Amino acid sequence: MRNLLKYFKGYIKESLLGPLFKLLEACFELLVPLLIAGIVDQTIPQKDSRHLWQMLLYLVIFAILGVVVAVTAQYFSSKAAVGFTRQLSKELYEKILKLPKSSRDRLGVSSLVTRLTSDTYQIQMGINQFLRLFLRAPIIVFGAIIMAFSIHPSITIWFVMMVLVLSFLIFILSRLVNPLYATMRNMTDTIVNTTRQQLQGMRVIRAFGQDEKEIQDFNRLNDLYKSWQIKTGVWASLMGPSTFLVVNVTLLAVIWTGNQKIQEGILSQGSLVALINYLLQILIELLKLAMLITSLNQSFISAKRIQEVFEEDDEDISKSLAQQEAQSDQAIQVQQMSFTYPEASSTSLKGINFELKSGQTLGVIGGTGAGKSTLVQLLGHIYPVSDGKLAIFLNGKSPKNLKEWRSWVSVVPQKAELFQGTIRSNLTLGLPKVPTDAELWKALGIAQARNFVSEKAGGLDAPVEAFGRNFSGGQRQRLTIARAVLRRAPFLILDDATSALDYLTESKLLKAIHEELIETSLVLVSQRTNSLRSADQILVLDKGEQVALGKHEHLLEVSELYRQIHYSQHREEEV
Repeated sequence: MRNLLKYFKGYIKESLLGPLFKLLEACFELLVPLLIAGIVDQTIPQKDSRHLWQMLLYLVIFAILGVVVAVTAQYFSSKAAVGFTRQLSKELYEKILKLPKSSRDRLGVSSLVTRLTSDTYQIQMGINQFLRLFLRAPIIVFGAIIMAFSIHPSITIWFVMMVLVLSFLIFILSRLVNPLYATMRNMTDTIVNTTRQQLQGMRVIRAFGQDEKEIQDFNRLNDLYKSWQIKTGVWASLMGPSTFLVVNVTLLAVIWTGNQKIQEGILSQGSLVALINYLLQILIELLKLAMLITSLNQSFISAKRIQEVFEEDDEDISKSLAQQEAQSDQAIQVQQMSFTYPEASSTSLKGINFELKSGQTLGVIGGTGAGKSTLVQLLGHIYPVSDGKLAIFLNGKSPKNLKEWRSWVSVVPQKAELFQGTIRSNLTLGLPKVPTDAELWKALGIAQARNFVSEKAGGLDAPVEAFGRNFSGGQRQRLTIARAVLRRAPFLILDDATSALDYLTESKLLKAIHEELIETSLVLVSQRTNSLRSADQILVLDKGEQVALGKHEHLLEVSELYRQIHYSQHREEEV
């Protein structure tokens, strides 16, 4: 956890002042039983009302001062805790963005969201309580023992025995509860992941009438989480009754022993009242200490989960790549390329071979699970190839590093992703230079999105809801294509990005891309053979293997799979 401590930098003053003010509050509280003892032993027997009012005034002053220093301590402690968490959350978010795809897949999106929100908040609560109690609780416990010792040493033995027994109980229960809290954090990840899937797939769930099944799955998971919460709560709740039992037994022993000392004339009644007050102060602080330890245990578990993220290696996008020379006007060269996902049991792509010249179009087609999207991720260097060769070239030169590779490639994914903001902010996302309105409208024209954007109130500044909910599927796809076109990257990859468009709109879009982006090398993944007719080459994939490569007419002659796909879409040609 050493790396996490650096986030206290800038909040050292608050981290010191918070506990110090709590220490001052503890000192005021330790003086109160002595004042009450004086009232019982001197003021009441002497019936000195003037002295009584004077003592009461002191008690009021101590109470006011206690409130002031308590609020001040809370302010500094909260400021330090919130500041720590703000810095931690900021760097954790930046770290997540720097993780390679394989690490994000292994950790899981839901788990990362939980660590970024719930775990950081748990750490904030633990720090806040720690700064307020780590000095106050021990000072009052040991201070009360010392004050009790100054009143009567022999009775103080009961105090020491009580503290030792309670410390042992807290240690044992903490060891039992810690693994349960760790399990609950992991179960929280599972619940978040399940809920996320259900919300994102709500339309599919309703379309297939799976509402009841999903509700049952959620209830089953929730009931399991509930049982673990109850189990954890039962063990954690033993802390309070155990503490009260030990303290009350000690209280009886102190009253019994104190009464004997009073009869022997060794102890005064006021001193016994003071001893009981100190005992109750220890009780309260030990209960708070038990709560603090429980909170710190949860915070420690959350800190370990966050530390796991920080210990992951960043994706080094500036690391030099092996330089390669292109032959002729090559744009993409793939030789015997294979790829296996991390921790996967089987190969996703195997023995892929093709070449693409600058400005040409490569079509990719195949059934579900054929490896089309995997190929797209490899071309974008989201994953490195497992075996074989994959190279891209611009003006005969390969990219110097991963950053340059990705700057050359513009990808439009299967699922159109839009962000809350405006059409303008979505189109200009990630661009180093803000384009002019004319450039924006031109890109929208190429993507066949100009008409519906111009009809929107506000035009380019029309609002976009989160995930583009206020646009249809086809509109979202055309906006993401326009965003990709604006980058003017040498390589444009459309990963089934026209699936929601009608044939006419798709035809116009592809024609505009070929006419306006003459020097751009296009990789078009599609399930429609009509969309791939004009491609210079078409790569046919099946179960991760390359089964054919060539033009449309050639594939109709030599590839049974391509022929089946084509004729399934054109029944009249089959006849």
